[in-house]
Amino acid sequence: MRKQETAFISKITAGVTHEFMNVLSTIKETSGLMEDLLALSGDASFPHHEKFSKTLIIIKKQVRRGMEISGMLNKFAHSMEEPEAWVEINELLDQIAILMQRFASLKRVRLAINPLESPLDIRIDPFRLQLILVACLEYCFDRTASGGVVTLQSHKTKKGISIQCLMEPCSNSKENVQELPNELEEFQETLRGLNAKLFPISSPGQHGLELILPLMKK
Repeated sequence: MRKQETAFISKITAGVTHEFMNVLSTIKETSGLMEDLLALSGDASFPHHEKFSKTLIIIKKQVRRGMEISGMLNKFAHSMEEPEAWVEINELLDQIAILMQRFASLKRVRLAINPLESPLDIRIDPFRLQLILVACLEYCFDRTASGGVVTLQSHKTKKGISIQCLMEPCSNSKENVQELPNELEEFQETLRGLNAKLFPISSPGQHGLELILPLMKK
């Protein structure tokens, strides 16, 4: 995608998500005011007090969820702005997990995260990294049995930072992939741009993909 096109998508998406968060903030403040008015009215003076209280709890819960999703989408939009930036791996994986929850649900699988024990910053193209990780997740979603779990985990190795996307149980437990699947071959140029390597994981009881990123410190 050309630089101008990416910048345009980033600008519009970031702006719209910011406005959407303003809308949610207004709803949050209004529901808080309604809670205060209910507290002042008391149970006896308002016959529908309990129903309104339960409704406000639902509204507040959904507002929190909407703010979280919008915040992550806003960060995703801003990730297109610079070809390189310092990225904290745990935060990035959390962001991807939130944005990909719906796609996991549509495939009837659960998406889990195993973060690094301590924060780790690397300098990389955040947009391209997310592009690769989403492709890996979609590959695993398609091959995970209904009701199964896809786990996104990371750890440091001698080669760099390993991000693994594992599926359990695999819909085909006999699958033994030794080479990168054809649908992921198209990302070779993106991988070269990240100076990263992508490998299949195929061993008894464990199937998935592993992305190795170069380890760089500030």
